Amino acid sequence: MTIPPHFIELNTPSKELDIISDLKFSPTPTHDQLLVSTWNNEIFMYELRDLLVPHAPPPIDPVQVFNTSDTPLCLLSTSTVSYAGLLDGTVRELDFENGKLGGNIASTPDENEINGGINNICQVSRLNSIICSTFNGKLQLIDQRQRQSVQTYQNKAKIFTMDVSDQYLTCGLTSNMIEIYDFRKLDRPVQTRQVGLKYQIKDLKTFPNNEGFALSTIDGRVSIEYFDSSPEIQQHKRFTFKCHRHQDETTGADLVYPVNSIAFNKKYSTLFTSGSDGTICLWDCEKRKRMRQYPKFLSHEGEPESIVKIGLSHGDELIAVATSDDNYKRRRRLSEGQNSRAPSRLYVKQLSETECMPKK
Repeated sequence: MTIPPHFIELNTPSKELDIISDLKFSPTPTHDQLLVSTWNNEIFMYELRDLLVPHAPPPIDPVQVFNTSDTPLCLLSTSTVSYAGLLDGTVRELDFENGKLGGNIASTPDENEINGGINNICQVSRLNSIICSTFNGKLQLIDQRQRQSVQTYQNKAKIFTMDVSDQYLTCGLTSNMIEIYDFRKLDRPVQTRQVGLKYQIKDLKTFPNNEGFALSTIDGRVSIEYFDSSPEIQQHKRFTFKCHRHQDETTGADLVYPVNSIAFNKKYSTLFTSGSDGTICLWDCEKRKRMRQYPKFLSHEGEPESIVKIGLSHGDELIAVATSDDNYKRRRRLSEGQNSRAPSRLYVKQLSETECMPKK
């Protein structure tokens, strides 16, 4: 196994850790808590603040482990409360004091509902609410004070990913469709657009300045989009670039990998991308150039460890990386069964003050 320099591997309770579904840092700068959910029906919490203390031993063990009734698919950490969205269609609060999950605060799942698992959760601070989506396209607005669902909207398409800005909710749907909603009127989108991408959307993140969003796809592309729909902005500022592609040394063919997860540095608005090729890249979107490519994460067999999730801490001081074996997506033989899957791993790295700064 090859770990890039300055990355630290975190310990997990299970040596055969299943696929990691999500990871989220706390939005408060004083703790740098990291939540990680897995298909093992577990959620881990790490306290990583000591990583920033010189000469202190690295905190590589989880301080708390939650066992869930069903698979946790997504996480949300607010300044006061953390939530998990489960495959059974429930949204549950993490009770850190008692080490368990609270009751469901979403609408009661229909037993006959297909693909009703909660796959995205975002906070709408201006409404004191959270909004979540399901695989089958249902949006729910949940009041955090009332601890219950107050509005429900049914989309005709599947919702793969979504993110929020100070005014908008942006959803990435099937057929490369994007829907943009104003929080004051969630019953219908204010914009519906088809982005210039051919394949399925994987991740979507809003710019730190709230002017637009970036989205990635399974065919090694990232698109930079803007909320302003004027022709001048759409023609001259939005663009798409290729990434996470490598030439096969034997055949010379272009190997294309999914861009699974992206994250913005909030201070400089530079963009991290990560993919199934086991690499992380940092981009200057203003200059449309790659700033750096980190060394690959490699398994014991020398194969790339697919990076399924990345996340930056509140102060952009830490980056967390989750790798999982996604070869099941490309499995060609029935003999390549579940037991052949490599265990998932977690890494964290301290970012220097100038590491994400665009070059002059």
